[in-house]
Amino acid sequence: MATYKTAGRQRLLTFLESNPDRQFTAEELCGELDTLIAGKNKTRKSTLYRHLSELCGEGTVRKYRSDTQSAYVYQYVGKGDCTRHFHLKCVTCGGLTHLECAVSEELLSHISTHHGFSVDSGRSILYGLCEACASLERKQTPAHPRGCGCGHCHG
Repeated sequence: MATYKTAGRQRLLTFLESNPDRQFTAEELCGELDTLIAGKNKTRKSTLYRHLSELCGEGTVRKYRSDTQSAYVYQYVGKGDCTRHFHLKCVTCGGLTHLECAVSEELLSHISTHHGFSVDSGRSILYGLCEACASLERKQTPAHPRGCGCGHCHG
C-alpha cells in the first residue's frame, strides 16, 4: 500500500511530534487538528485512521489501549526502537517515558539469560507516578500518617 505525504498527514505528524509526551484518542486528534485548521476542511476520521495506521506501521507512532477509556490512544515515538527498552507510564497525567538507559537493557538481558523469558519490551509498561505528579501529590498529602490523631490528618 502506497503512503501519500499529504498536507493532512504532515499536519498530524507535526502535531504529534510537538506533543511527544502525550497520548491522544482519535477523537481528540480530530478535535486538535480541526482547531489548527479553523475555517478549512475538517479532518475526516477515515483519513485520520489511515494516517495513524501508516504511522504505526512505520514505527513513528505507537498505539496503546487507554487505561481510562475503552479507546486506543496514539503517541509519537519518532524513529526510535521501542523494542529494546521499557516504558514508564504515569497513572495521574498519562505521560509515557521511554526508559532508554543501560539498566533497562541489562534487565532485558538478565530476564532472557537467567529466566529464559523473552520480554516484548515494545509492549512493556511500568506504571507509577512521574516526577511532576509525585511532587504535586507530596505537596497535597499531609506529612503525618493517616489516623495519627494529631487533628491535621484526614482520619
